[in-house]
Amino acid sequence: MRSHWMQTSLLPPSDQRPSTRFLVGFPLMIREISKRHIRLSLGMSGGWVNVYPSTRPSKRRSFTDLGIRASFLLGFGVMVILMLVVSSAAFFITASTVRSTSEILDRRLPDTLGVLRAAQAFDALAGTGGPLISVMTETARITAFKRVEHAQQLFDQTLLDLQPISDASVASDVDNIVSLGAELTDNLDQLQVLANQRVALIQAKQTASDNLISILQLFQQLLTYRMRILESDTDVIALIMSLPSPPLERVGDMARETAPMMPLSRFHAEIAAIGSRQLAGAQDATLTALSLSRQIFSTALTNATTTLEKLPPELVTALEQPFAQLHSMAHSPEGLLGLREQELTLLRQSEALALANQQITARVNDATSVLVSRELNEIAQAGEAATLLQLRYQWALVLLTAVAVFGIAVFLYRHVWQYLIARMTLLSDNMQQIAVRNYDIKLAAEGDDELGRLGAAVRQFRAIALDAGRREADLQSSHKLAEEALAALEIKAQELEVLNAKLAELSTSDFLTGLANRRRFDEVFATEWARSTRTGSALAIIMLDVDHFKLFNDRYGHQDGDNCLRKLAEVLKQHVGRATDLAARYGGEEFCIISTDADLRGVLVLAERIRASIQAIAIKHEDSSVGVVTVSIGVASMIPSLDHDSAELLLAADHALYRAKASGRNCVTSA
Repeated sequence: MRSHWMQTSLLPPSDQRPSTRFLVGFPLMIREISKRHIRLSLGMSGGWVNVYPSTRPSKRRSFTDLGIRASFLLGFGVMVILMLVVSSAAFFITASTVRSTSEILDRRLPDTLGVLRAAQAFDALAGTGGPLISVMTETARITAFKRVEHAQQLFDQTLLDLQPISDASVASDVDNIVSLGAELTDNLDQLQVLANQRVALIQAKQTASDNLISILQLFQQLLTYRMRILESDTDVIALIMSLPSPPLERVGDMARETAPMMPLSRFHAEIAAIGSRQLAGAQDATLTALSLSRQIFSTALTNATTTLEKLPPELVTALEQPFAQLHSMAHSPEGLLGLREQELTLLRQSEALALANQQITARVNDATSVLVSRELNEIAQAGEAATLLQLRYQWALVLLTAVAVFGIAVFLYRHVWQYLIARMTLLSDNMQQIAVRNYDIKLAAEGDDELGRLGAAVRQFRAIALDAGRREADLQSSHKLAEEALAALEIKAQELEVLNAKLAELSTSDFLTGLANRRRFDEVFATEWARSTRTGSALAIIMLDVDHFKLFNDRYGHQDGDNCLRKLAEVLKQHVGRATDLAARYGGEEFCIISTDADLRGVLVLAERIRASIQAIAIKHEDSSVGVVTVSIGVASMIPSLDHDSAELLLAADHALYRAKASGRNCVTSA
């Protein structure tokens, strides 16, 4: 009881109206006050007095002495009488209107609405043809068929609901819709057949695509290894020719052995072009584009056949079977190009049927428009007659309502406003003062009626408010303790964030050198490769390896080896100053630097400075030819694109490092 009392009575004054702000929370209190006495707190002294319901005999002195209940009963009785009078007049007017519009409601309007529902069902049935044209999967086909079936059932049901039709003109329009619906159904049946064929063609295309990819993978397996051997032989010949006195006879023998394999690269590229042409042709949007793809494909196939004949016989024997399979698939109706031609043909037929459905729908809409216009004109004429009849009684109803409103206004002003509202306003002021904790106020008088019992309830509310103030102080103290606990929890959360940041740093850095580790290198390299691919900028890799580091460890121990790596890392940090560049420990005594947006000449200058700086710090190394620790550096630069893989750049840098080692170490070479 107390909590409900407080929630109801402590509303802000702005949210309360004088006439209603006390009538929500007091009924239960009034009932209790009328049954037993209540002890009330008086003023700020804290004293208590007993309050009892009045036992004085009730004596009615005038009309204005009516209480709330009696006033409401009187007002309600007057309102009921006025409502009965107005309702009777309105019923009479409505009955007259219904008699004048019975023909519209009983005959013409149902027929017109039925035809409109049939036209809507027809449009819905025609709309199901669109998804049938775009069916690509078995699931989509089943869903589209179910929509057609549901729309057909709905259309048939609307036609059944139209029977029988008494108007001959409406019946003629319905017969026209039925005949056009049969024509539309035939077209939808044909679209369903075409949809079944399209799904089967798509599945066949997927199978053909898988077969083509398998054949291309087989070519990749047969050609990649031999191409790498050819590239290695070419690199060896170039390396031998770079010697001061190259063995020309040996070079000639190697060149003669390599010459028959030279067309291999061209054949590999032609096979890749054939596969790409088939896959691209399978996506052509028109038959004309598909015909052009066939011509290009035939030319590529002829060139590949010519190139195959130039390869060594043992290689021709290994490639003959997969090449024959590729040739057969290209000219077969079950190949990708043949299946795409069938699919485009089905699409053209589907579009023709869809156009026919649009024309049928337009005819139905025209017929429906004519029918609706005719019926609306007749309904409008009947409505005008009903309006004239209604206007005759409208002024009388308005006059009667005006008299009733005037009487209610007089009653509200003389009794409710001047008497009831004045007493309720005083009660409202009492509650507002108590709500702002001003308890030394003049309280409303008690009495035998409802407002008098509300005055007694206000006194009880003041006592409850005093107790609520003490409870609020306790609640504020508890809230302060909760805020202090929350602050301590936020401090702990901040400490946890700092620890998580340190853990993230340790997971991406090398514990020995402080540089980025291999994991961080791979992440940054992948990111920069993707960025350079988008922007078309150059990306370079500098790969360093400590010369004779194993001998260094064997002679001076692993502790000195670790110190050596730390010093080298400091040199790299000094020279890698751009925010977009990254120096990382690649593994063991090997380091890598990622340099972005830099040409090869600038990267070579940077690599030479690093090499010279490392030699300049003069870390003693007795097993080195120069007596100090040195490094060999390989540099590679590339403009990434979709035709290259990131591993190519790393492999090029590694090869350059290998050549630096082979050239005597302590030098910089580029790919």
